[in-house]
Amino acid sequence: MSTSSTQRELVSLPGQISLFAHREVPDPFRKAVEILHNKPKAPLTLLQRKLFNALVKHAIEKPADDRGWWSITLRSLQTDVGFDSNNREYLKESARALMSIVFEWDQMAPQTKRGAWKASVMFPEVELHPDQMKFQVSSHLREIMLKPDIYAMIDMSIVRRFRRGPSLAIWEFCVRYEKIGRSGEIEWRVFRDMVLGETADSKTYQEYKHFKSKVLNTSIAEINAESNLTVALVETKIGRSVATIRFDIARKHVENEVIESGADLELLGELIKLGVMQSEAKKLLRQYPAEQLRATLDYTRRRQGDKRGEKLGNPAAYFRHALANGYATVDAAPAVPSGGAAPGSGVESQGARAKKVDLREAFMQAQSTEAEGYFKELDATDQALLIERYNAQQSLAALRLNGKRVSKTSEIAFKRWLAMDLWGEPGPEQLLEFAQSMLARQT
Repeated sequence: MSTSSTQRELVSLPGQISLFAHREVPDPFRKAVEILHNKPKAPLTLLQRKLFNALVKHAIEKPADDRGWWSITLRSLQTDVGFDSNNREYLKESARALMSIVFEWDQMAPQTKRGAWKASVMFPEVELHPDQMKFQVSSHLREIMLKPDIYAMIDMSIVRRFRRGPSLAIWEFCVRYEKIGRSGEIEWRVFRDMVLGETADSKTYQEYKHFKSKVLNTSIAEINAESNLTVALVETKIGRSVATIRFDIARKHVENEVIESGADLELLGELIKLGVMQSEAKKLLRQYPAEQLRATLDYTRRRQGDKRGEKLGNPAAYFRHALANGYATVDAAPAVPSGGAAPGSGVESQGARAKKVDLREAFMQAQSTEAEGYFKELDATDQALLIERYNAQQSLAALRLNGKRVSKTSEIAFKRWLAMDLWGEPGPEQLLEFAQSMLARQT
């Protein structure tokens, strides 16, 4: 990604490119598979499925009180599930009905390996107040929910996109198997009951062809259009009748993330150890020859060990600059610049910094756009980790990113922080190169 390609736009239109203008901040949580693979005894509406996830996520992130009750404001709950109606009574009624639905849990595990419990309600007690909701979680499920051994990362920003309950149910089912690439096979009637509820439309969907045309096909179309996955239905027949189904699953553009050789895996691990995000490291392995990456790693390590220069506060940032500017070569890496004024080290005098304040600001605006592009190419999990780190160091609550749509001011603050985190304080060489590129465009 070239900084120069975006410099003119950022200098003239500071802050006008919004990091989250067309998408929500990733908002994932760990959902235990024992809970995810459930079969409700009654139909669940789309809103109830979203409420289920929102309450589980809230219970994981916020501690219960001394009596084992969790509290959430109705405003927060509305935002969490994307409920944009003013009809709070409908929201309350959906939550009240959810309290009475019994679920059978862990449907994909062999019967002999399931836990001592089989069925229960998820939220046995719910209190609805004018502006908040209090709830408890089944004692059988509480520990599994809070500390899952096996889980799927459910992103609430994707959950909020769905407009059909079955689509959400099937997408969650597939998320569990995303890294495997295919789900387990399941008898189609069992899957029908998991998606629609055990008693739902029993007459309408007695035949597989109706279930496929009215539920599976429409849900798969919505999943492929709205989510981060592409899924395809695979049927297994006995004679002429479909007996079981499964799904082939691919993360969109997942083919670009494949790393085949052991040497690539080793190099990936070294990049991550240096401080590079995992999905960024995978991208670098696709973009650059392994020899160039390793030479730049060696160059960075030599710089880390050079006691004559300033200590590297951000080795990953130094590595990025060295790689982008070709400071290391495969055959022979050049000597580290003397005096420690290496790219990204930020070593310059106070007087020089004062003279370059305007230039530095223009440079940082350009870097903010680079950071935006970098962020959008990361996996949702890596994005969430960055947001968590940003929020932890952000002292102003108004500038934190809370998993919903955020203000332009917060976006600008996040991009500026991310640019500094990725590449560090700009050094004199970078500012000089940036100034020369600006002058070249103006002549």
